[in-house]
Amino acid sequence: MSKRVLIFGGTFDPPHLAHTTLAARAAALLECDNILFIPAAINPLKVNHPPASNEHRLAMLRLAIAEIPNAKTSTIELDRPGPSYTVDTLRSLKASRHQGIEASRENANAFFLLIGADQALDFHRWKEWRDILHLATPAVMVRPPWTQESFREALMRAYSKLEVESWMRWTLDLPLMDISATDIRRRVKAGEAASGLLHPAVEAYIHTHGLYR
Repeated sequence: MSKRVLIFGGTFDPPHLAHTTLAARAAALLECDNILFIPAAINPLKVNHPPASNEHRLAMLRLAIAEIPNAKTSTIELDRPGPSYTVDTLRSLKASRHQGIEASRENANAFFLLIGADQALDFHRWKEWRDILHLATPAVMVRPPWTQESFREALMRAYSKLEVESWMRWTLDLPLMDISATDIRRRVKAGEAASGLLHPAVEAYIHTHGLYR
């Protein structure tokens, strides 16, 4: 029996409560057995290095998900040189066991790819994006400043009517959580509190290691 796996990639710089809360809720809605958090080395659409090192981001991510049942981290993209292409990651995960998670080659729906509304709107710019749709089913989070209505309107400017309906079908009914890593880094740099936005262990790690200052 193959397992249903929710794959959530990102820079996680730092990982915050919206990342973990929404991923856990998405996994419950989709009846996934596992959540695989995959920190990216370099975003191909930005081609820059995250402010915090790979080691710090991975350490913070492990602290952030420690209390989420069946949540795991993967270093598959950190271990691979160059930009982190989702299609390459999915192919690797499909082809073999990775960190104890087995996927079925026959069942594309064994993988769900959790992405934000902005990523969905840019999806046609992703490397071999049509192949990604054969490897995993998108699961879209609509986060502020987007709403369901404004997201649909933006989709209509980027995709055909049939594609818009597919994207809306892949959109999950999740709570709106207005938390961003950019804002958290700004707060830390300014010496402002970030309590309520981060897991306490992650917040302590940031201060202990003097990150984002």
